[in-house]
Amino acid sequence: MSNSIAAGGPNSYICYKLSRVMRRVQRYYEARLAPFEITPVQFYVLSALLWSDGMKFKDLAKSVGIDGSTLTGILDRMERGGFVERRDDPEDRRSLLIYITEKSKEMGPTMIEMAEKLDREIKEQFPGAEFATFMKVLDQLGDSSE
Repeated sequence: MSNSIAAGGPNSYICYKLSRVMRRVQRYYEARLAPFEITPVQFYVLSALLWSDGMKFKDLAKSVGIDGSTLTGILDRMERGGFVERRDDPEDRRSLLIYITEKSKEMGPTMIEMAEKLDREIKEQFPGAEFATFMKVLDQLGDSSE
């Protein structure tokens, strides 16, 4: 093994650095969402619905980047928790519409506020226009094909 490889270690890999950051963000969300009895991924679904209540199932899956079978399980748990309800689409009987409940309408703004607080804390780490570049890179990485 060459010295240049051995000297780098895991911290020399982009994926390792991204993983470390994601673990910190995940822990932040888990700790702050625990009192609401909702997981981070359920929060992402909820935030999409808070923005656009009554979404078609397939549109919701696309907006949060989750495949249909995974989203079904997430919605099952959210429905049992009283966060969402599924209704038949009157315009297409093969389709479902997903709505937030009163519980979500009451708790949602507090959860959104928590997420926005983390966003502000991260943004403060970047001087000037560097944050816009950071967001652009995240978008590019997130939109690249797998």
